[in-house]
Amino acid sequence: MKKKINIYQYLSLVRYRGLLKLINNINDKTPIILDLEDSSKDIFNNKNTIKLKKNCRQGIIFLSKKLSTKKNSIYVRINSIKSKYFDEDIKCLKQVIKKKFINGIFIPKVTDYKIIEKISKLINVKNNNIKLIPMIESDKGIKNLESIMEDDVKNNFIFAIHYGHFDYCLSKKTWPFPEPYHIEYWNICELIIKLCIKYKKQFIQTPFPFINKPELFYGCIKYMKSRFSNLKFGMTVVNYNQSYINIKEPKKNLKLKKQGNNTRFKFLLAKKVCKNYIKNKNSKKSFSLTDKWFIPPHQYLAAKLFLHKNEKN
Repeated sequence: MKKKINIYQYLSLVRYRGLLKLINNINDKTPIILDLEDSSKDIFNNKNTIKLKKNCRQGIIFLSKKLSTKKNSIYVRINSIKSKYFDEDIKCLKQVIKKKFINGIFIPKVTDYKIIEKISKLINVKNNNIKLIPMIESDKGIKNLESIMEDDVKNNFIFAIHYGHFDYCLSKKTWPFPEPYHIEYWNICELIIKLCIKYKKQFIQTPFPFINKPELFYGCIKYMKSRFSNLKFGMTVVNYNQSYINIKEPKKNLKLKKQGNNTRFKFLLAKKVCKNYIKNKNSKKSFSLTDKWFIPPHQYLAAKLFLHKNEKN
């Protein structure tokens, strides 16, 4: 695979002191996303969420002091502009921007250009050389994406567009979530990809949802390279696994199929997701990991909603 593909590594900050060793082991060419949003949320305990958010902001400050010589591009995913944590996130970022610790900001739930303009003013994007990456996570975001990108032509604040599949599916009350081998998954992605090509912006794919399927991961890369030859794109991973970072040529092409509509399968999957989420969730993290799955809270909530709605009928 000759074309350079960035593999962005998401990292949770809830145990930030333990991140030092991990980050120092990550290749200098791997961009890192330090997460202040979804990974520090307890959907069962709001008081715990407040503690986790504060802890993660402390983690940003701590790492800015300890990683001054690290060469990786460092990004931070903040909480959305409508979140009660947004103002504190911005205060935190201003402290580390002075030290030139971060290269860019991932902005969740972007639906219009006013969000981009507000953040660009708050942190003085141009003078501080900060890249902004809007996250498109709803129908409204997709519908308004072209006007967002058109409005940015003169300012050029936007570095890339990141698709947020989990939030998108939850907002649509979709069950089950389409996977990377489903036609429906790529139908959504293509709406964003085509605009990224038109406006010459990088497309950053939603986090890969499987823990031990590097062949499928490589297949997704090959699929995008062959189908969208003019596209600049990156992939994102949530679990640290060198087999994903060190890209290899897949043995097989990605084979897409339509998503099934079997009601019994939907029920069984929803129950399985709920059971595994509860069983494997750590009290300091919002997501759940098994040896096969990355289960975000969005997927758990969508499964619960499906079961609640359909068990009544």
